[in-house]
This record gives sequence, structure tokens and C-alpha cells, in this order.
Amino acid sequence: MSTRTLTRMLLALCLTLTSALTIAQDLQLELLGDGNLIIGVVSGADAAPAAELPVQIAASLQPEITVTTLQTDAAGIFTFTGEYEATYRVTAGDAIAEITLGEAPPAPFTWPPIYITLGALLLLSLIPARMLRRKDLA
Repeated sequence: MSTRTLTRMLLALCLTLTSALTIAQDLQLELLGDGNLIIGVVSGADAAPAAELPVQIAASLQPEITVTTLQTDAAGIFTFTGEYEATYRVTAGDAIAEITLGEAPPAPFTWPPIYITLGALLLLSLIPARMLRRKDLA
């Protein structure tokens, strides 16, 4: 190989590495919190999905203890189920974002015990009975 060919190959390799680094640095991270679910979309600067990219999720209060590593799918999407009202830091490449999840849903309505319900209904049934009795006496 001549020196000129070797120089061209080296220059092409440098340009390829530089463009790969530029793509890796221009990641965009969008997060959506729905209850205790985090839905994230990772895309490149050209809005192309970042497929099979590792994503790290850590609780903001204890980032060194609870770190979860996920991977985006072919469309650049990932999902993570966390704790209600917790803040998480999400890292994909050099893109970093934080999200605070929503509050827990309210507890479902439960009826009081049957004896309380029956007692209340019995007391309410006395009202029409007393009203009817007054009409009979008058």
C-alpha cells in the first residue's frame, strides 16, 4: 500500500468515528409519566429512533443504590414502572432528564359493615312511618 492510500484510509476512519461520536452526543430524550409508569422515547438529532440503546434509570434520592438499565426497542421506546410520587433520573447516552411520577389513585369506595347499613336504613324507614301515622291521628 502506498502512503497516500494509507492516509486516505486513516482519514476516512477518523471521519467515521467523528460522525459516530456526533450522533451519540445529539440524542434527545422525551419522558411521559402516567401514574407510576414512565414511557420514554430516545431519538437522534435527525429524529430517527435510537434503537437498542441502553437507558439507565435511577431514583434521584438514591442514584447510586437503585440503578436499572433498560434497552430501547426498535422504535426507540422504553417503559419503566416505578413508585408513585418518586423522582427518577433517566440517562440515555449523554441525554439526561428527570421526571416526578404522579400521586397514587384514591382507594376504591367500600361499603360500611352490613349492620351499620341496615341500622341506617331502619332509621330512615321510621320517617315515612311517622309521617303516615300523624295523618291518621289528625
